[in-house]
Amino acid sequence: MRKWSVLLTMVLAGCGPDSSVPESAGGGTAVAEGTVRQVGSAPVATTRIETEDGPVVVVGPLALELARASGAVARVHGSASGSGGSDTIRAVKYELVSVDGLSPLVGVLGLSDGRLTVATEYGQRVGLTGGSDRMRSAVGSKIWVTTSDDGRSIVRWGILSERGY
Repeated sequence: MRKWSVLLTMVLAGCGPDSSVPESAGGGTAVAEGTVRQVGSAPVATTRIETEDGPVVVVGPLALELARASGAVARVHGSASGSGGSDTIRAVKYELVSVDGLSPLVGVLGLSDGRLTVATEYGQRVGLTGGSDRMRSAVGSKIWVTTSDDGRSIVRWGILSERGY
């Protein structure tokens, strides 16, 4: 079991840093942060987070969505388990921390008065400048988008989940 899940188990169990936690201790809430990678090819592709302590396999319904952000740095929240020598996290939530060194907006792509917008999960609606016809055809999809310093001009974007996710 890697350091990230052992530390988490210690916190959940109310143990201090000098307490001993058995290797079999697991479960509970976990957070893994690192670079998203998709390893292998369909139908047995695996999504994982490359942390400082090694790879953490991501499972659950959000694994495919997260795989679409391959190369980004993400923070994944879920329940931890270590079986067969590999750490696993069942993702229940994630944040994209950075894409190519920029902080992305994540939300549902919309169109308002002919202008592209992103509605975040926090209720913020951000108007975007630019956007290709391909991007406009993705309205209704959950996306990530990075912007220039003005916070509106599109630098890069990607679809995390198709319309109606």
